[in-house]
Amino acid sequence: MEFINCHIHTFTVNHVPNRFLPAPVMGLFKFKPIRKPLIWSLKNIFPFSKRDYLHRYMNFLEITANKTQEATFETVKDYYPNNTKFIILPMDMKFMGAGKLKVDLEGQLEELLVLYKQYPKIIFPFIAVDPRRENILDLVKEYIEKHNFKGIKIYPSLGFYPSDPRLKSIYKYAEDNKIPILSHCSKGGVYTHKITPEMLNHPIQGKITKDKPKKFASYFTDPRNYRTVLEEFPKLKLCLAHFGGNSSWDEYLEKPWNPEKMKESQKSWVSVILEMIEEYPNLYTDISYTMFHTDRYFPFLNILLEKEKVKNKVMFGSDYYMVERVKTSEREMSLKVRNALGEKKFKMIALDNINSYLSI
Repeated sequence: MEFINCHIHTFTVNHVPNRFLPAPVMGLFKFKPIRKPLIWSLKNIFPFSKRDYLHRYMNFLEITANKTQEATFETVKDYYPNNTKFIILPMDMKFMGAGKLKVDLEGQLEELLVLYKQYPKIIFPFIAVDPRRENILDLVKEYIEKHNFKGIKIYPSLGFYPSDPRLKSIYKYAEDNKIPILSHCSKGGVYTHKITPEMLNHPIQGKITKDKPKKFASYFTDPRNYRTVLEEFPKLKLCLAHFGGNSSWDEYLEKPWNPEKMKESQKSWVSVILEMIEEYPNLYTDISYTMFHTDRYFPFLNILLEKEKVKNKVMFGSDYYMVERVKTSEREMSLKVRNALGEKKFKMIALDNINSYLSI
């Protein structure tokens, strides 16, 4: 079966700020002879689910140290059948307040362009957008119109809200040209290290209290932030990646939940996204990272894909290499998803829905 993985990364440690982790830890990782035993030790000392940020950086280093984007892509490609296609999502981490980059976004995109030219039939490259980058619309137009990139990736927890006025021109351009946008939407992941006074002015909640960056990041990624965007740009094709994230799925499955008795702020992000998918016809979500985190979510996903207004808006993705783990490989987890859903539903989320999202 031909299918598409709608969510992978190939950027390398060269595209990650030099203070992503505290200096002593970063320093230790740089020594190649102790890198592998150190990573092994940390992965066994700290459970994967409780040290998300640390494990993400370990994956940056373990998988991409001394490698190119091409080498990283070759690795993930070989986990899948030969006719598999991939959406590749770069990241712009310049403005997260974690230090300097060895290679800035322009260099990362140039490397991705070279990779795209090598694999033009199986890669759908997106361009990373941060509203704080000068002339970002010009860069978007260059890579989409000149280099045939296929979509836009935003990552709000790096320090901006989806309704940032500087993104309006991006949304308008994307809507007018049927360019899909994919946005990080979970309580985990990479987040800004610096909370500025401007960030305390939430576009919906008003003035909010400063908190530790990891916890504060949820203000940026809350799916409800996108309502104003979708109201203003109703034809915009938007994917809220990760289907709310594994912590929201755990919350939904483990706690009593009655929408009639709950305040809006108490709802699991899974249920919020489901409501929004039924409300906005061009809104999608993907199962990347979340379904690859554990197979305990498969029964719930199977049931959700029976819902008429939901089944055509869920897409298959893995979040390679963010989700790489010691015990379960990319191939094993993708096969588990396919087996749990069956061929008909898997084709729907791994080909039909993604083709619709990409306007193919």
